[in-house]
Amino acid sequence: MSAPLLQLRYRAEFCAAYRLHNPAFDDAWNRKVYGVCFSPNNHGHNYFLDTEVEGPVDPDTGMVMDLLELQALVQEKIIRKVDHLNLNIDVPFLQGRVPTSENLLLCFWEVLAPALPAGVLLKQLSLRESRDHQVVYRGPKST
Repeated sequence: MSAPLLQLRYRAEFCAAYRLHNPAFDDAWNRKVYGVCFSPNNHGHNYFLDTEVEGPVDPDTGMVMDLLELQALVQEKIIRKVDHLNLNIDVPFLQGRVPTSENLLLCFWEVLAPALPAGVLLKQLSLRESRDHQVVYRGPKST
């Protein structure tokens, strides 16, 4: 019988500015597709990032992982690198990507998943950019 898997969740908040713009297209296309987010003076959000990990309970510690360790990893790998910065300019791991919430989650996954302790898997990231809008990513599909 395999050990039961439990999920841990951590929520972090960050503020960031950005401009949605695809240089492969002209200004008219970008304005039509991105609207106010195409503003030449940037745009911004107060984001909420929810991180969910999963793993078995360690019989010695009684934990999947230390929640403070999960918090520290998310803060170190993501939040400190994006908070109060311009996502188009100041964040090396976002360079070359249009900083939509969808692309942010894909990049955050690439940075965070390998940093987790052995036996703990990243199950889901969700990013809320406003009261009404949220994007969820459940990771790459294994084949």
